[in-house]
Amino acid sequence: MLLKKMAGKNYFVASLILFGLIVLLVIAVFAVTALIPDALGQNPQEYVISSVSEFEPWRFRIKDISVSFPEGGLVCTVQETSYDRTVMLIGKGSMRHENDVYDQTNALGIFMAVKHDIFDEIRGDNIFVPVEDRSRLEMVSTVFNKQVGKPTIWQDKIPISFHTPKELSYFYFIATDGEPILPPEAKYSTLSISGSAIIYSLFIVIMLLVMTLFTLDHRYSQYWVHLARTHPGYLGLILVPITAAFFTAGKITPELNNWPVYYAFLGYGAGILLLIILHKRGQVDYLDFGLRRDKLKNGYILAILSAALILMATRGLPAGIEIADSDELIHLPLIFLLLALPVEMIWRGYIQAYLTRLTGPNWGLLIMITLVGLSQFIFIYITEPWMLYYPYTHLEIAILAPGTAAILGYLYLRTENILACALLHSCIIYLPDIILY
Repeated sequence: MLLKKMAGKNYFVASLILFGLIVLLVIAVFAVTALIPDALGQNPQEYVISSVSEFEPWRFRIKDISVSFPEGGLVCTVQETSYDRTVMLIGKGSMRHENDVYDQTNALGIFMAVKHDIFDEIRGDNIFVPVEDRSRLEMVSTVFNKQVGKPTIWQDKIPISFHTPKELSYFYFIATDGEPILPPEAKYSTLSISGSAIIYSLFIVIMLLVMTLFTLDHRYSQYWVHLARTHPGYLGLILVPITAAFFTAGKITPELNNWPVYYAFLGYGAGILLLIILHKRGQVDYLDFGLRRDKLKNGYILAILSAALILMATRGLPAGIEIADSDELIHLPLIFLLLALPVEMIWRGYIQAYLTRLTGPNWGLLIMITLVGLSQFIFIYITEPWMLYYPYTHLEIAILAPGTAAILGYLYLRTENILACALLHSCIIYLPDIILY
């Protein structure tokens, strides 16, 4: 009976078509992954000092860099994987890269990731003697704490690291004060970047199709139909970039001042407060931020399902969950209340809702997505401009950040409940910190 009813409304046929498209796209993802194994990226590695040793006079050359430490120096291993070793070399000497020359007057050493066999080759017969002198160990620790390591993108959501296992895959020089000389040199291929762009684009499309499949019976409420017929004022249009600017400033300020991430709420809250004041004065109409009582029951299961699919797509199947202490449990409600909810109230509850009234749901969603990408570019340009030299950062700006906005915005269109969007947003931020892979 249910099948006949669905077929009568074409739901059954539509669900078959959507399911078929999802299967085809999943097969396409596996095909691209098989052809370009590095395209998915890796989980970021933790950098810790595992050993500090003193080396004898050492000269070596890798690709287009040459390094000479005629008086010896210190080698600090900070990460090892199955295929490479990340080390920090400190000492008096000279280093060359193309036309750039560094010596003890302007450089302290080099930070590099190199394949194990290449490292053993350039090491040769050089003897490494473990360092036990406390003052030298403290100096190495001080320098290490200033390093940036291999770039990690999408840091405020699900951190991903892209690292090509070549001979010398990543390096930068270290200034005399211990600060990294940026931007770094990263070895990558156009094929790998293209593969990553294709795979994550397909993931986003798959997510949108899955959400459509689970909400085939969706119909816009009478409230939204009424809003679509009510042309918004021009002040609201001016407030769209202003509230986006409040959001961006709120995100940038804690990063520049090394404040806890929750301080971003100050900027988000200021944008929300401005809109509320203008609404009370009658200058902004229909301001509900997506918090309508009749829709508050919608979308939570879909949000949790979407979070699970996003995590599996970007990080793989989980191996377990690790909660270090009870404080970890407090982070989820804090993320929900101070980060995810105000962000969703601004981007989806106001900006997307206003643009939907002005241009329709499809164009409203697309313009909001574009603004999110622009906001992410401004954030990176101000806080970590050197990251723009790293090609995978453009993947974050052009695909990952806008793609997440597309998923959240589409969820809002299908549920009209900003709390469901905030739940999905919270899970994307919180769960990667407690799930083991």
